Amino acid sequence: MSVHSYISTNSLSIIKRNRTFYSGMFLLLGTLFCILFFTACEKEIKLNVKSNPNEIIVEGHIENDLPPYVILTKSISLYDNININNLSNFFVHNARIVVSTDSDSVELVEYNSSILQSLPDSIAIAIAAQFGISIDSAAAFPDVSIYTVPLTNTNYVGVIGKKYDLRIEVNNQVLTSSTTIPAPVFFDSLWLLPHPNAAYADSFFQVYGWLQDPPTMGNYYRYFTKADNEPFLVSTQSVFDDNFFNGKAFQIFIPKGKPIGSNSSEFDFNTDGYWDIADSVCTIKLCQIDKPHYDFWRTLEANRSSQGNPFGSFVLVKSNIVGGKGVWGGYGSITGSYVRVP
Repeated sequence: MSVHSYISTNSLSIIKRNRTFYSGMFLLLGTLFCILFFTACEKEIKLNVKSNPNEIIVEGHIENDLPPYVILTKSISLYDNININNLSNFFVHNARIVVSTDSDSVELVEYNSSILQSLPDSIAIAIAAQFGISIDSAAAFPDVSIYTVPLTNTNYVGVIGKKYDLRIEVNNQVLTSSTTIPAPVFFDSLWLLPHPNAAYADSFFQVYGWLQDPPTMGNYYRYFTKADNEPFLVSTQSVFDDNFFNGKAFQIFIPKGKPIGSNSSEFDFNTDGYWDIADSVCTIKLCQIDKPHYDFWRTLEANRSSQGNPFGSFVLVKSNIVGGKGVWGGYGSITGSYVRVP
C-alpha cells in the first residue's frame, strides 16, 4: 500500500437530495408478483395519513472553526402541490434563534435571497458552495432563507469538544435541541486505484483511504467529497459507525458525491461513486458526529433508498428536535486532498 500526503483545510456543506423512484418494468413486475402471491390472503388496510402543515422543519449545523447556521421550512401535506417557482413560500421567516454554549451565546440573523444576491460575487459563490450549490454570480443565488451569525459577531464559531444548545421561537412555538462537536480524526493516507472494469479505466478511477478508528466504542462518521473547485457533495450513504471495527485500522472506498437534484433512479453501477479522470484535486472532508446526529442521517438515507421500492420497508426518520422535526448537528471535521499528477 502506497502512502501519500494530504493538505488540511476546513469547510462546511449541507446536502439535500431528491426522493428516489424506480420506474417502468421493475415496478410493473414487482406489482404483478405481489398481486399473484398475496391474492389468497388479501386483507383491506385503511391508512389514516395525518399531516401538520404548521410543523417546523429544522436543518441546522455547527462545525469547528465555522459559524452556526439554521434553515427553517414548513411541513406540507402529503397531497399538497409543490411549485418550484414558489420555493420561498416554504421557508419560515422572522424566527428568533439563539445558539449557546457555556456562558456564551449568539442570536442568529436571517439572510434572505435579496440580501444574499446583493453580496459581492466572490462571497455569494463561497456561501453557496457551503450548501453544495454551484453558482457563477450572486444574482444566481437561489431563493432561500438562511439564519446565521450577524456580521458583527463572525468570531462565534464551533469549538471541538463543546456542547451547543439551540432555541427557536417562531409562530408561538418553541423548538429546542442540543448537539456536540466531537474530536475529529482523518485518514492516515489517501490513494487512487483504477476502475475495476478495464472498459472504464480511461474515464474513471477510485479513491481509497486508510482510517485508524479510536479505541473507544461509539464513533460516528460522515464524509463529504469535492473535486477541484466544485462544492462539497455527499453520496447516498454518507454515514457509518465503528460497530464492526472499533479501534481497528482499515481501508475504505470513498465514493464521489452527486450534485443536488440528481435522480437516484438513474444509478449506473459502472460510473456512480467513481471519480472522473478529469478530476485533478480529490478532496475529502471526514467528520465525527454524535449519536443523535448520526441517527438522523442514517435513517433519512435509509428512508430515501426505500422509497419507490415495492419491496422496501418503511423507515422512520429520527429527529433530535424537541417541538419539531429535523436535525441540529455538530461536525468535528478535518479536510484532506489528494493531488493527482498528470
